[in-house]
Amino acid sequence: MPDTHDTQAAVESLARLLADTRRGDTPIDSPAAELRPIDANGAYAVQLRTLDLLGETITAWKVGAKAPTDLPNCAPIPASVVSETGGTLALNDFFRPGLELEIAFRLSRDIKPGRHDERDIFMHVGETLVTIEITDSRYAATGLDSRFVLADLQNNGALVIGSGRAYDASLNYDSPKVTFTLDGNNIAPARTRNPAGDPRALLTWLVNHNGKRGITMRAGAVITCGSYVGMIPANSTGVLRGNIDGIGEVSVTLR
Repeated sequence: MPDTHDTQAAVESLARLLADTRRGDTPIDSPAAELRPIDANGAYAVQLRTLDLLGETITAWKVGAKAPTDLPNCAPIPASVVSETGGTLALNDFFRPGLELEIAFRLSRDIKPGRHDERDIFMHVGETLVTIEITDSRYAATGLDSRFVLADLQNNGALVIGSGRAYDASLNYDSPKVTFTLDGNNIAPARTRNPAGDPRALLTWLVNHNGKRGITMRAGAVITCGSYVGMIPANSTGVLRGNIDGIGEVSVTLR
């Protein structure tokens, strides 16, 4: 069994490294193997400690899974990287930016720790929204252990919140029609889908996962639940627009 002190020291060291990188303009070349979180819980501890070191507050969360049967993963999104539709983001502010189009849910009431089923959780949801997530990595190296990626806020770089509507259980969440364009040119793949399936299951998992950690999900928080277009490398500037049929739209200018 790993020494508890050594594990805590590794969490602190990796969190400080990630926090320093988020403040600066140079990615981490390659993290030392001894800093690799021992498991997912260790990576989640690094996430929260990184935000503590940055003095950040959590205004959003991301959650996703590679398949409906896979265990999801999640990360808090700090307030400083959340913006409303119509703004501008500089690609030079990111190390390795990617573009994703997602459905999100905004909470209308706090959800305190406890065991909650989907029906109960969605009584706390006020809106369904369209979002763009800009993914990024604080590591220069690729192909790292997934625990390093999870510790790095699961590759979150920024979140742009678009328009939406009051939550409606009857909407098509599995395979809605989506459009994703950059300066009017389609950049979406031929097949668009959320690999995790219905994103409402992801929100249910996140609420209960955070509840086990003693985390209250706060009213106003936006939870973005996985990309319908995969991750598209951000190779050029222009106006990025996304639309999810029946829900809303979102845009951001990349410069």
